[in-house]
Amino acid sequence: MAQLAEFIGNHLLLSLAFLVTFFLLVMMLLSEKMQAFTSVNPAQLTQLVNHQNAIVIDTRNPEAYAQGHITNAINIPLSDFNSNSVAYEKYKNKAVITYCVSGISARSACKKLINAEIKNVYNLSGGINAWISDKFPVVKS
Repeated sequence: MAQLAEFIGNHLLLSLAFLVTFFLLVMMLLSEKMQAFTSVNPAQLTQLVNHQNAIVIDTRNPEAYAQGHITNAINIPLSDFNSNSVAYEKYKNKAVITYCVSGISARSACKKLINAEIKNVYNLSGGINAWISDKFPVVKS
């Protein structure tokens, strides 16, 4: 124990950096566990669409959507979610899966859907990049 105290005393900045990194990691893991939506992988997305008729929403801009998207995905850019121009009522009794490029920005859309009292909300972990890297097909429009 005395060696630990000596190490911390001799390497104060390194010790503080470790504590900050550890704290941020714990906070990230806790926030991920406490989120009200579920992250799914591409195979799980396919199962939800096939067995629960899930609605798939692409939150990227229309240009990115046109370059390639998941079959039957609806394009609702994230900016439309932020402006509340989306009519959420039609999704009330459906499973809804959102995705973006990497799976991070679509989380905002998930939160908006949950605030609109949509019960079954999912986010594609890794976004369209994970979909493509897992060799699932995309449709160009």
